[in-house]
Parts: sequence; structure tokens; C-alpha cells
Amino acid sequence: MNAVESHGAAPLISAIICTYNRAPLLEQALGALCGQTIGREQFEVIVVDDGSTDHTAAAVEQFGSLLNLRYAYQTNSGLAAAKNHGLSIATAPVIIFLDDDDVLDSRCLEVHHRTHLRYPEPNYAVLGYTGLALGPAQSALMRYVTEVGCQLFYYRNLRDGDVLDFSFFWGGRSSCKRKLLLEHGVFNPVFRFGAEDIELGYRLKAQGLRVVYSASAKSYMIRTLSFDDFCRRSYLQGRSNWVFAQLHPEQAVRSWGQVDSAEREWRELEPR
Repeated sequence: MNAVESHGAAPLISAIICTYNRAPLLEQALGALCGQTIGREQFEVIVVDDGSTDHTAAAVEQFGSLLNLRYAYQTNSGLAAAKNHGLSIATAPVIIFLDDDDVLDSRCLEVHHRTHLRYPEPNYAVLGYTGLALGPAQSALMRYVTEVGCQLFYYRNLRDGDVLDFSFFWGGRSSCKRKLLLEHGVFNPVFRFGAEDIELGYRLKAQGLRVVYSASAKSYMIRTLSFDDFCRRSYLQGRSNWVFAQLHPEQAVRSWGQVDSAEREWRELEPR
């Protein structure tokens, strides 16, 4: 499909969504963007299709008249490469990376923008809150991995306005200044899934990266994971954590990735 170009003033925020074979979920994510209070002319949406074989292109096309929207296709290269692709064609001073299985609260982009106005320095990023949407996402497993074990999200001890370190530069719910990435580093394409966000945050730590938590910048995950889905996801995440630790053997990285404790923890868990 052809890109739908913006003809107005430059947008304030570029929302980048990377997707792969999730057209029905993507439609819901794009639908939520149509109702943003910041106003259609104030943001652009860039959908990077990482080699989908379903009807992703058609799903995007139906929103061409409703959003300032661009679609970019690439052969399947992984999440980090897709994010870099989106960044390369974004035009706004603030970039927000969104997941294709999340829907945004109507004020989400406006809150991100206002928070960046309060923290205009290039090294400040913003983390929003992601909860579980009503419906299938409210399964017992999903509640456990977001609220008890916190393998997906870890909001339990965060307070609105907290200024956090690189380990909270979470993909799918964080925004940052485009200038920071273009001048000091983009995502490492070796990461096809998992750790691409935190690894970039770790490198940006040298530039003084700070992540401000804005609890009212809300989004909601609409997809549920089965137990097998979550095991596969954990396996891929573990592989990425290991690569991260090889690239950066510092203790802060090994601790974040639980590299040194993995064998011990598994021995404790295996009998159960």
C-alpha cells in the first residue's frame, strides 16, 4: 500500500508500532489512536510491518483517512531492526514506541507530550503505565505475570513522577527525544525479540538517560498468553538476556538479566 502523508504542520509525537502477523490486534491498537485527545494533526503513526503474511497491510490501509499514517514493509528482521526502520522515517521531536497488542487511553499521547514539556532536556524519557484490558487479557496467568511475579510489567513499587534508571526504558510504553537516539545510538539489530530496549537504555546511560514514570499515560494489553506462549516468550527473553550480558559483561547487566542466578533458581524451582 502507499503511505498516507501528512500535509499539515510537523507533528509533536511520532508513534511507532512494529507488527508481525497480528492484524486483528493491530486494528484495535490503531482504532484507539483515532480517539487521542492530543488531536490528529499533532501526531503521526508509523506502522512497520516486519514481514507479515496475513492481512496486516489491508488492516492498516483502512485507517489511512483517519490518522496521519505511514506504513513501511520490511522482510522479517526482528523487533530491533523494525524499530530502527520506524525511527528512520519519523519526523517528530518525540518518539513513542507502542506495542501492537496494546490499546491506548484517550489521553495517553497528550500525557507523554506534556511530561516531555516538563522535562525538555534530551536525556529524559517517559515511561507510561500498562495494565490488562477487560476480557481475555484478565486471565489468571496474565494477572500473575503482571501483578505477582511481575515477569511482564513491574509497576508495583513505582510512584507517579519517579525518576528511574535505564532498566525502566521499556519498549511498547516509553517515549524519548528523537534527537537522543539519532545522536547517541539506536537499537542493536542482533536482538530479534527481548532486551533490545534495555540494552539501548544501558548504552544511553552514558548520556545521562533518566526515565520519568507518568502513571496517567495509560495503555492496556488486549492479548492473553497461554502457559505455552509464556514459556516460549521466557525462553526467547532468556536468550536475549544472555546476549546482552555478553555484549556488556558489567555486573549491572548481569544482575538485570539474572544471568548469574539462573542455574540456582532453576534447581530450586525444578522439583515443583
